[in-house]
Amino acid sequence: MEDLFAGVAAHYDEWYGTPLGCTVDALEKDLFYRLARPQPGEKVLDAGCGTGRLCAELAEQGLFVTGIDRSEAMLAVARARLGNHARVRLYRGDIEALPLRSDDFHLVVAFTTLEFTPRPELALQQLWRVVRPGGRLVVAVLNRLSPWAWRRRKAPPGSIWAHAHFFTPWELIHLVHRVAPGEPRVWSSAVFIPPGAGAWLLACAWYLERIGRPLLRPFGALIVLRVDKKQARFRCPELSTVSGLLAR
Repeated sequence: MEDLFAGVAAHYDEWYGTPLGCTVDALEKDLFYRLARPQPGEKVLDAGCGTGRLCAELAEQGLFVTGIDRSEAMLAVARARLGNHARVRLYRGDIEALPLRSDDFHLVVAFTTLEFTPRPELALQQLWRVVRPGGRLVVAVLNRLSPWAWRRRKAPPGSIWAHAHFFTPWELIHLVHRVAPGEPRVWSSAVFIPPGAGAWLLACAWYLERIGRPLLRPFGALIVLRVDKKQARFRCPELSTVSGLLAR
C-alpha cells in the first residue's frame, strides 16, 4: 500500500498547535462528540486513526480503542504518543478489507478518512459490518462546498490534498443510504471561520458556529454524520434535538 503520508507524518500535528489549528480542532471535536456520544467502557474503532490523537482522547475517556491506518509513518507517531496504553490497540490495515469480526464495536469512527480511500462505498460497507446492533457509525469528511476545500484543492501536485476527494453533504448522505438504507441518521457541519482567519475572527469562532450550524449547515468545513444500526431506532428520538443545532 502506498503511504501518502510518509513525508508529512512527523510534522502532521504541528498545525494543531497554532491558534487557528487549535480553534478548528475544538470546533470539529465539539460537533463530533455531540453526535458520537462515546461512553466509558464502550469498544470503539477509529478507522484511519492517523497519528492517534482521537484514539488518545477516547481512551482517556475510558473507552477501549482499536485504531487502524494504512500509513505506517502515521502509526509510528501514534505509537510514540500512546506508548503501551492499556486501552488502545493499533494496527496497520486497509479499511476496505477490515480484519475484524462483524458486529463487534459500539462505536465506529471514520474521521477525515474517506477522502483518501479509493473505494469509499466499500470502506463504509466494512465499517458498517463491524458496528454491533444498537451501535453507531460516525463519519466526518471535508466539505467540498467550504472555502477550506477550495483552498486545499489549489495545493501543489505533491501535496496530500492532491489525492483527496472532497464530499458534498448530499454525496455523503447518498453514500451512507446505499450502505445502511432506512437506518436513523443525523448530520451537521462545523467550522464557519475561513482559512487563514486572524485573531479577530478566531475570537468570533464560537459565535459564528452558533449561527452557522442551524442556518448554513451545507457549508461548514467538516461534515459529521451519524447513523444508528438496527435495534437502536427505538431509543433515538433525541437525534433530532442535539443541542438544537442538528436535524435528520
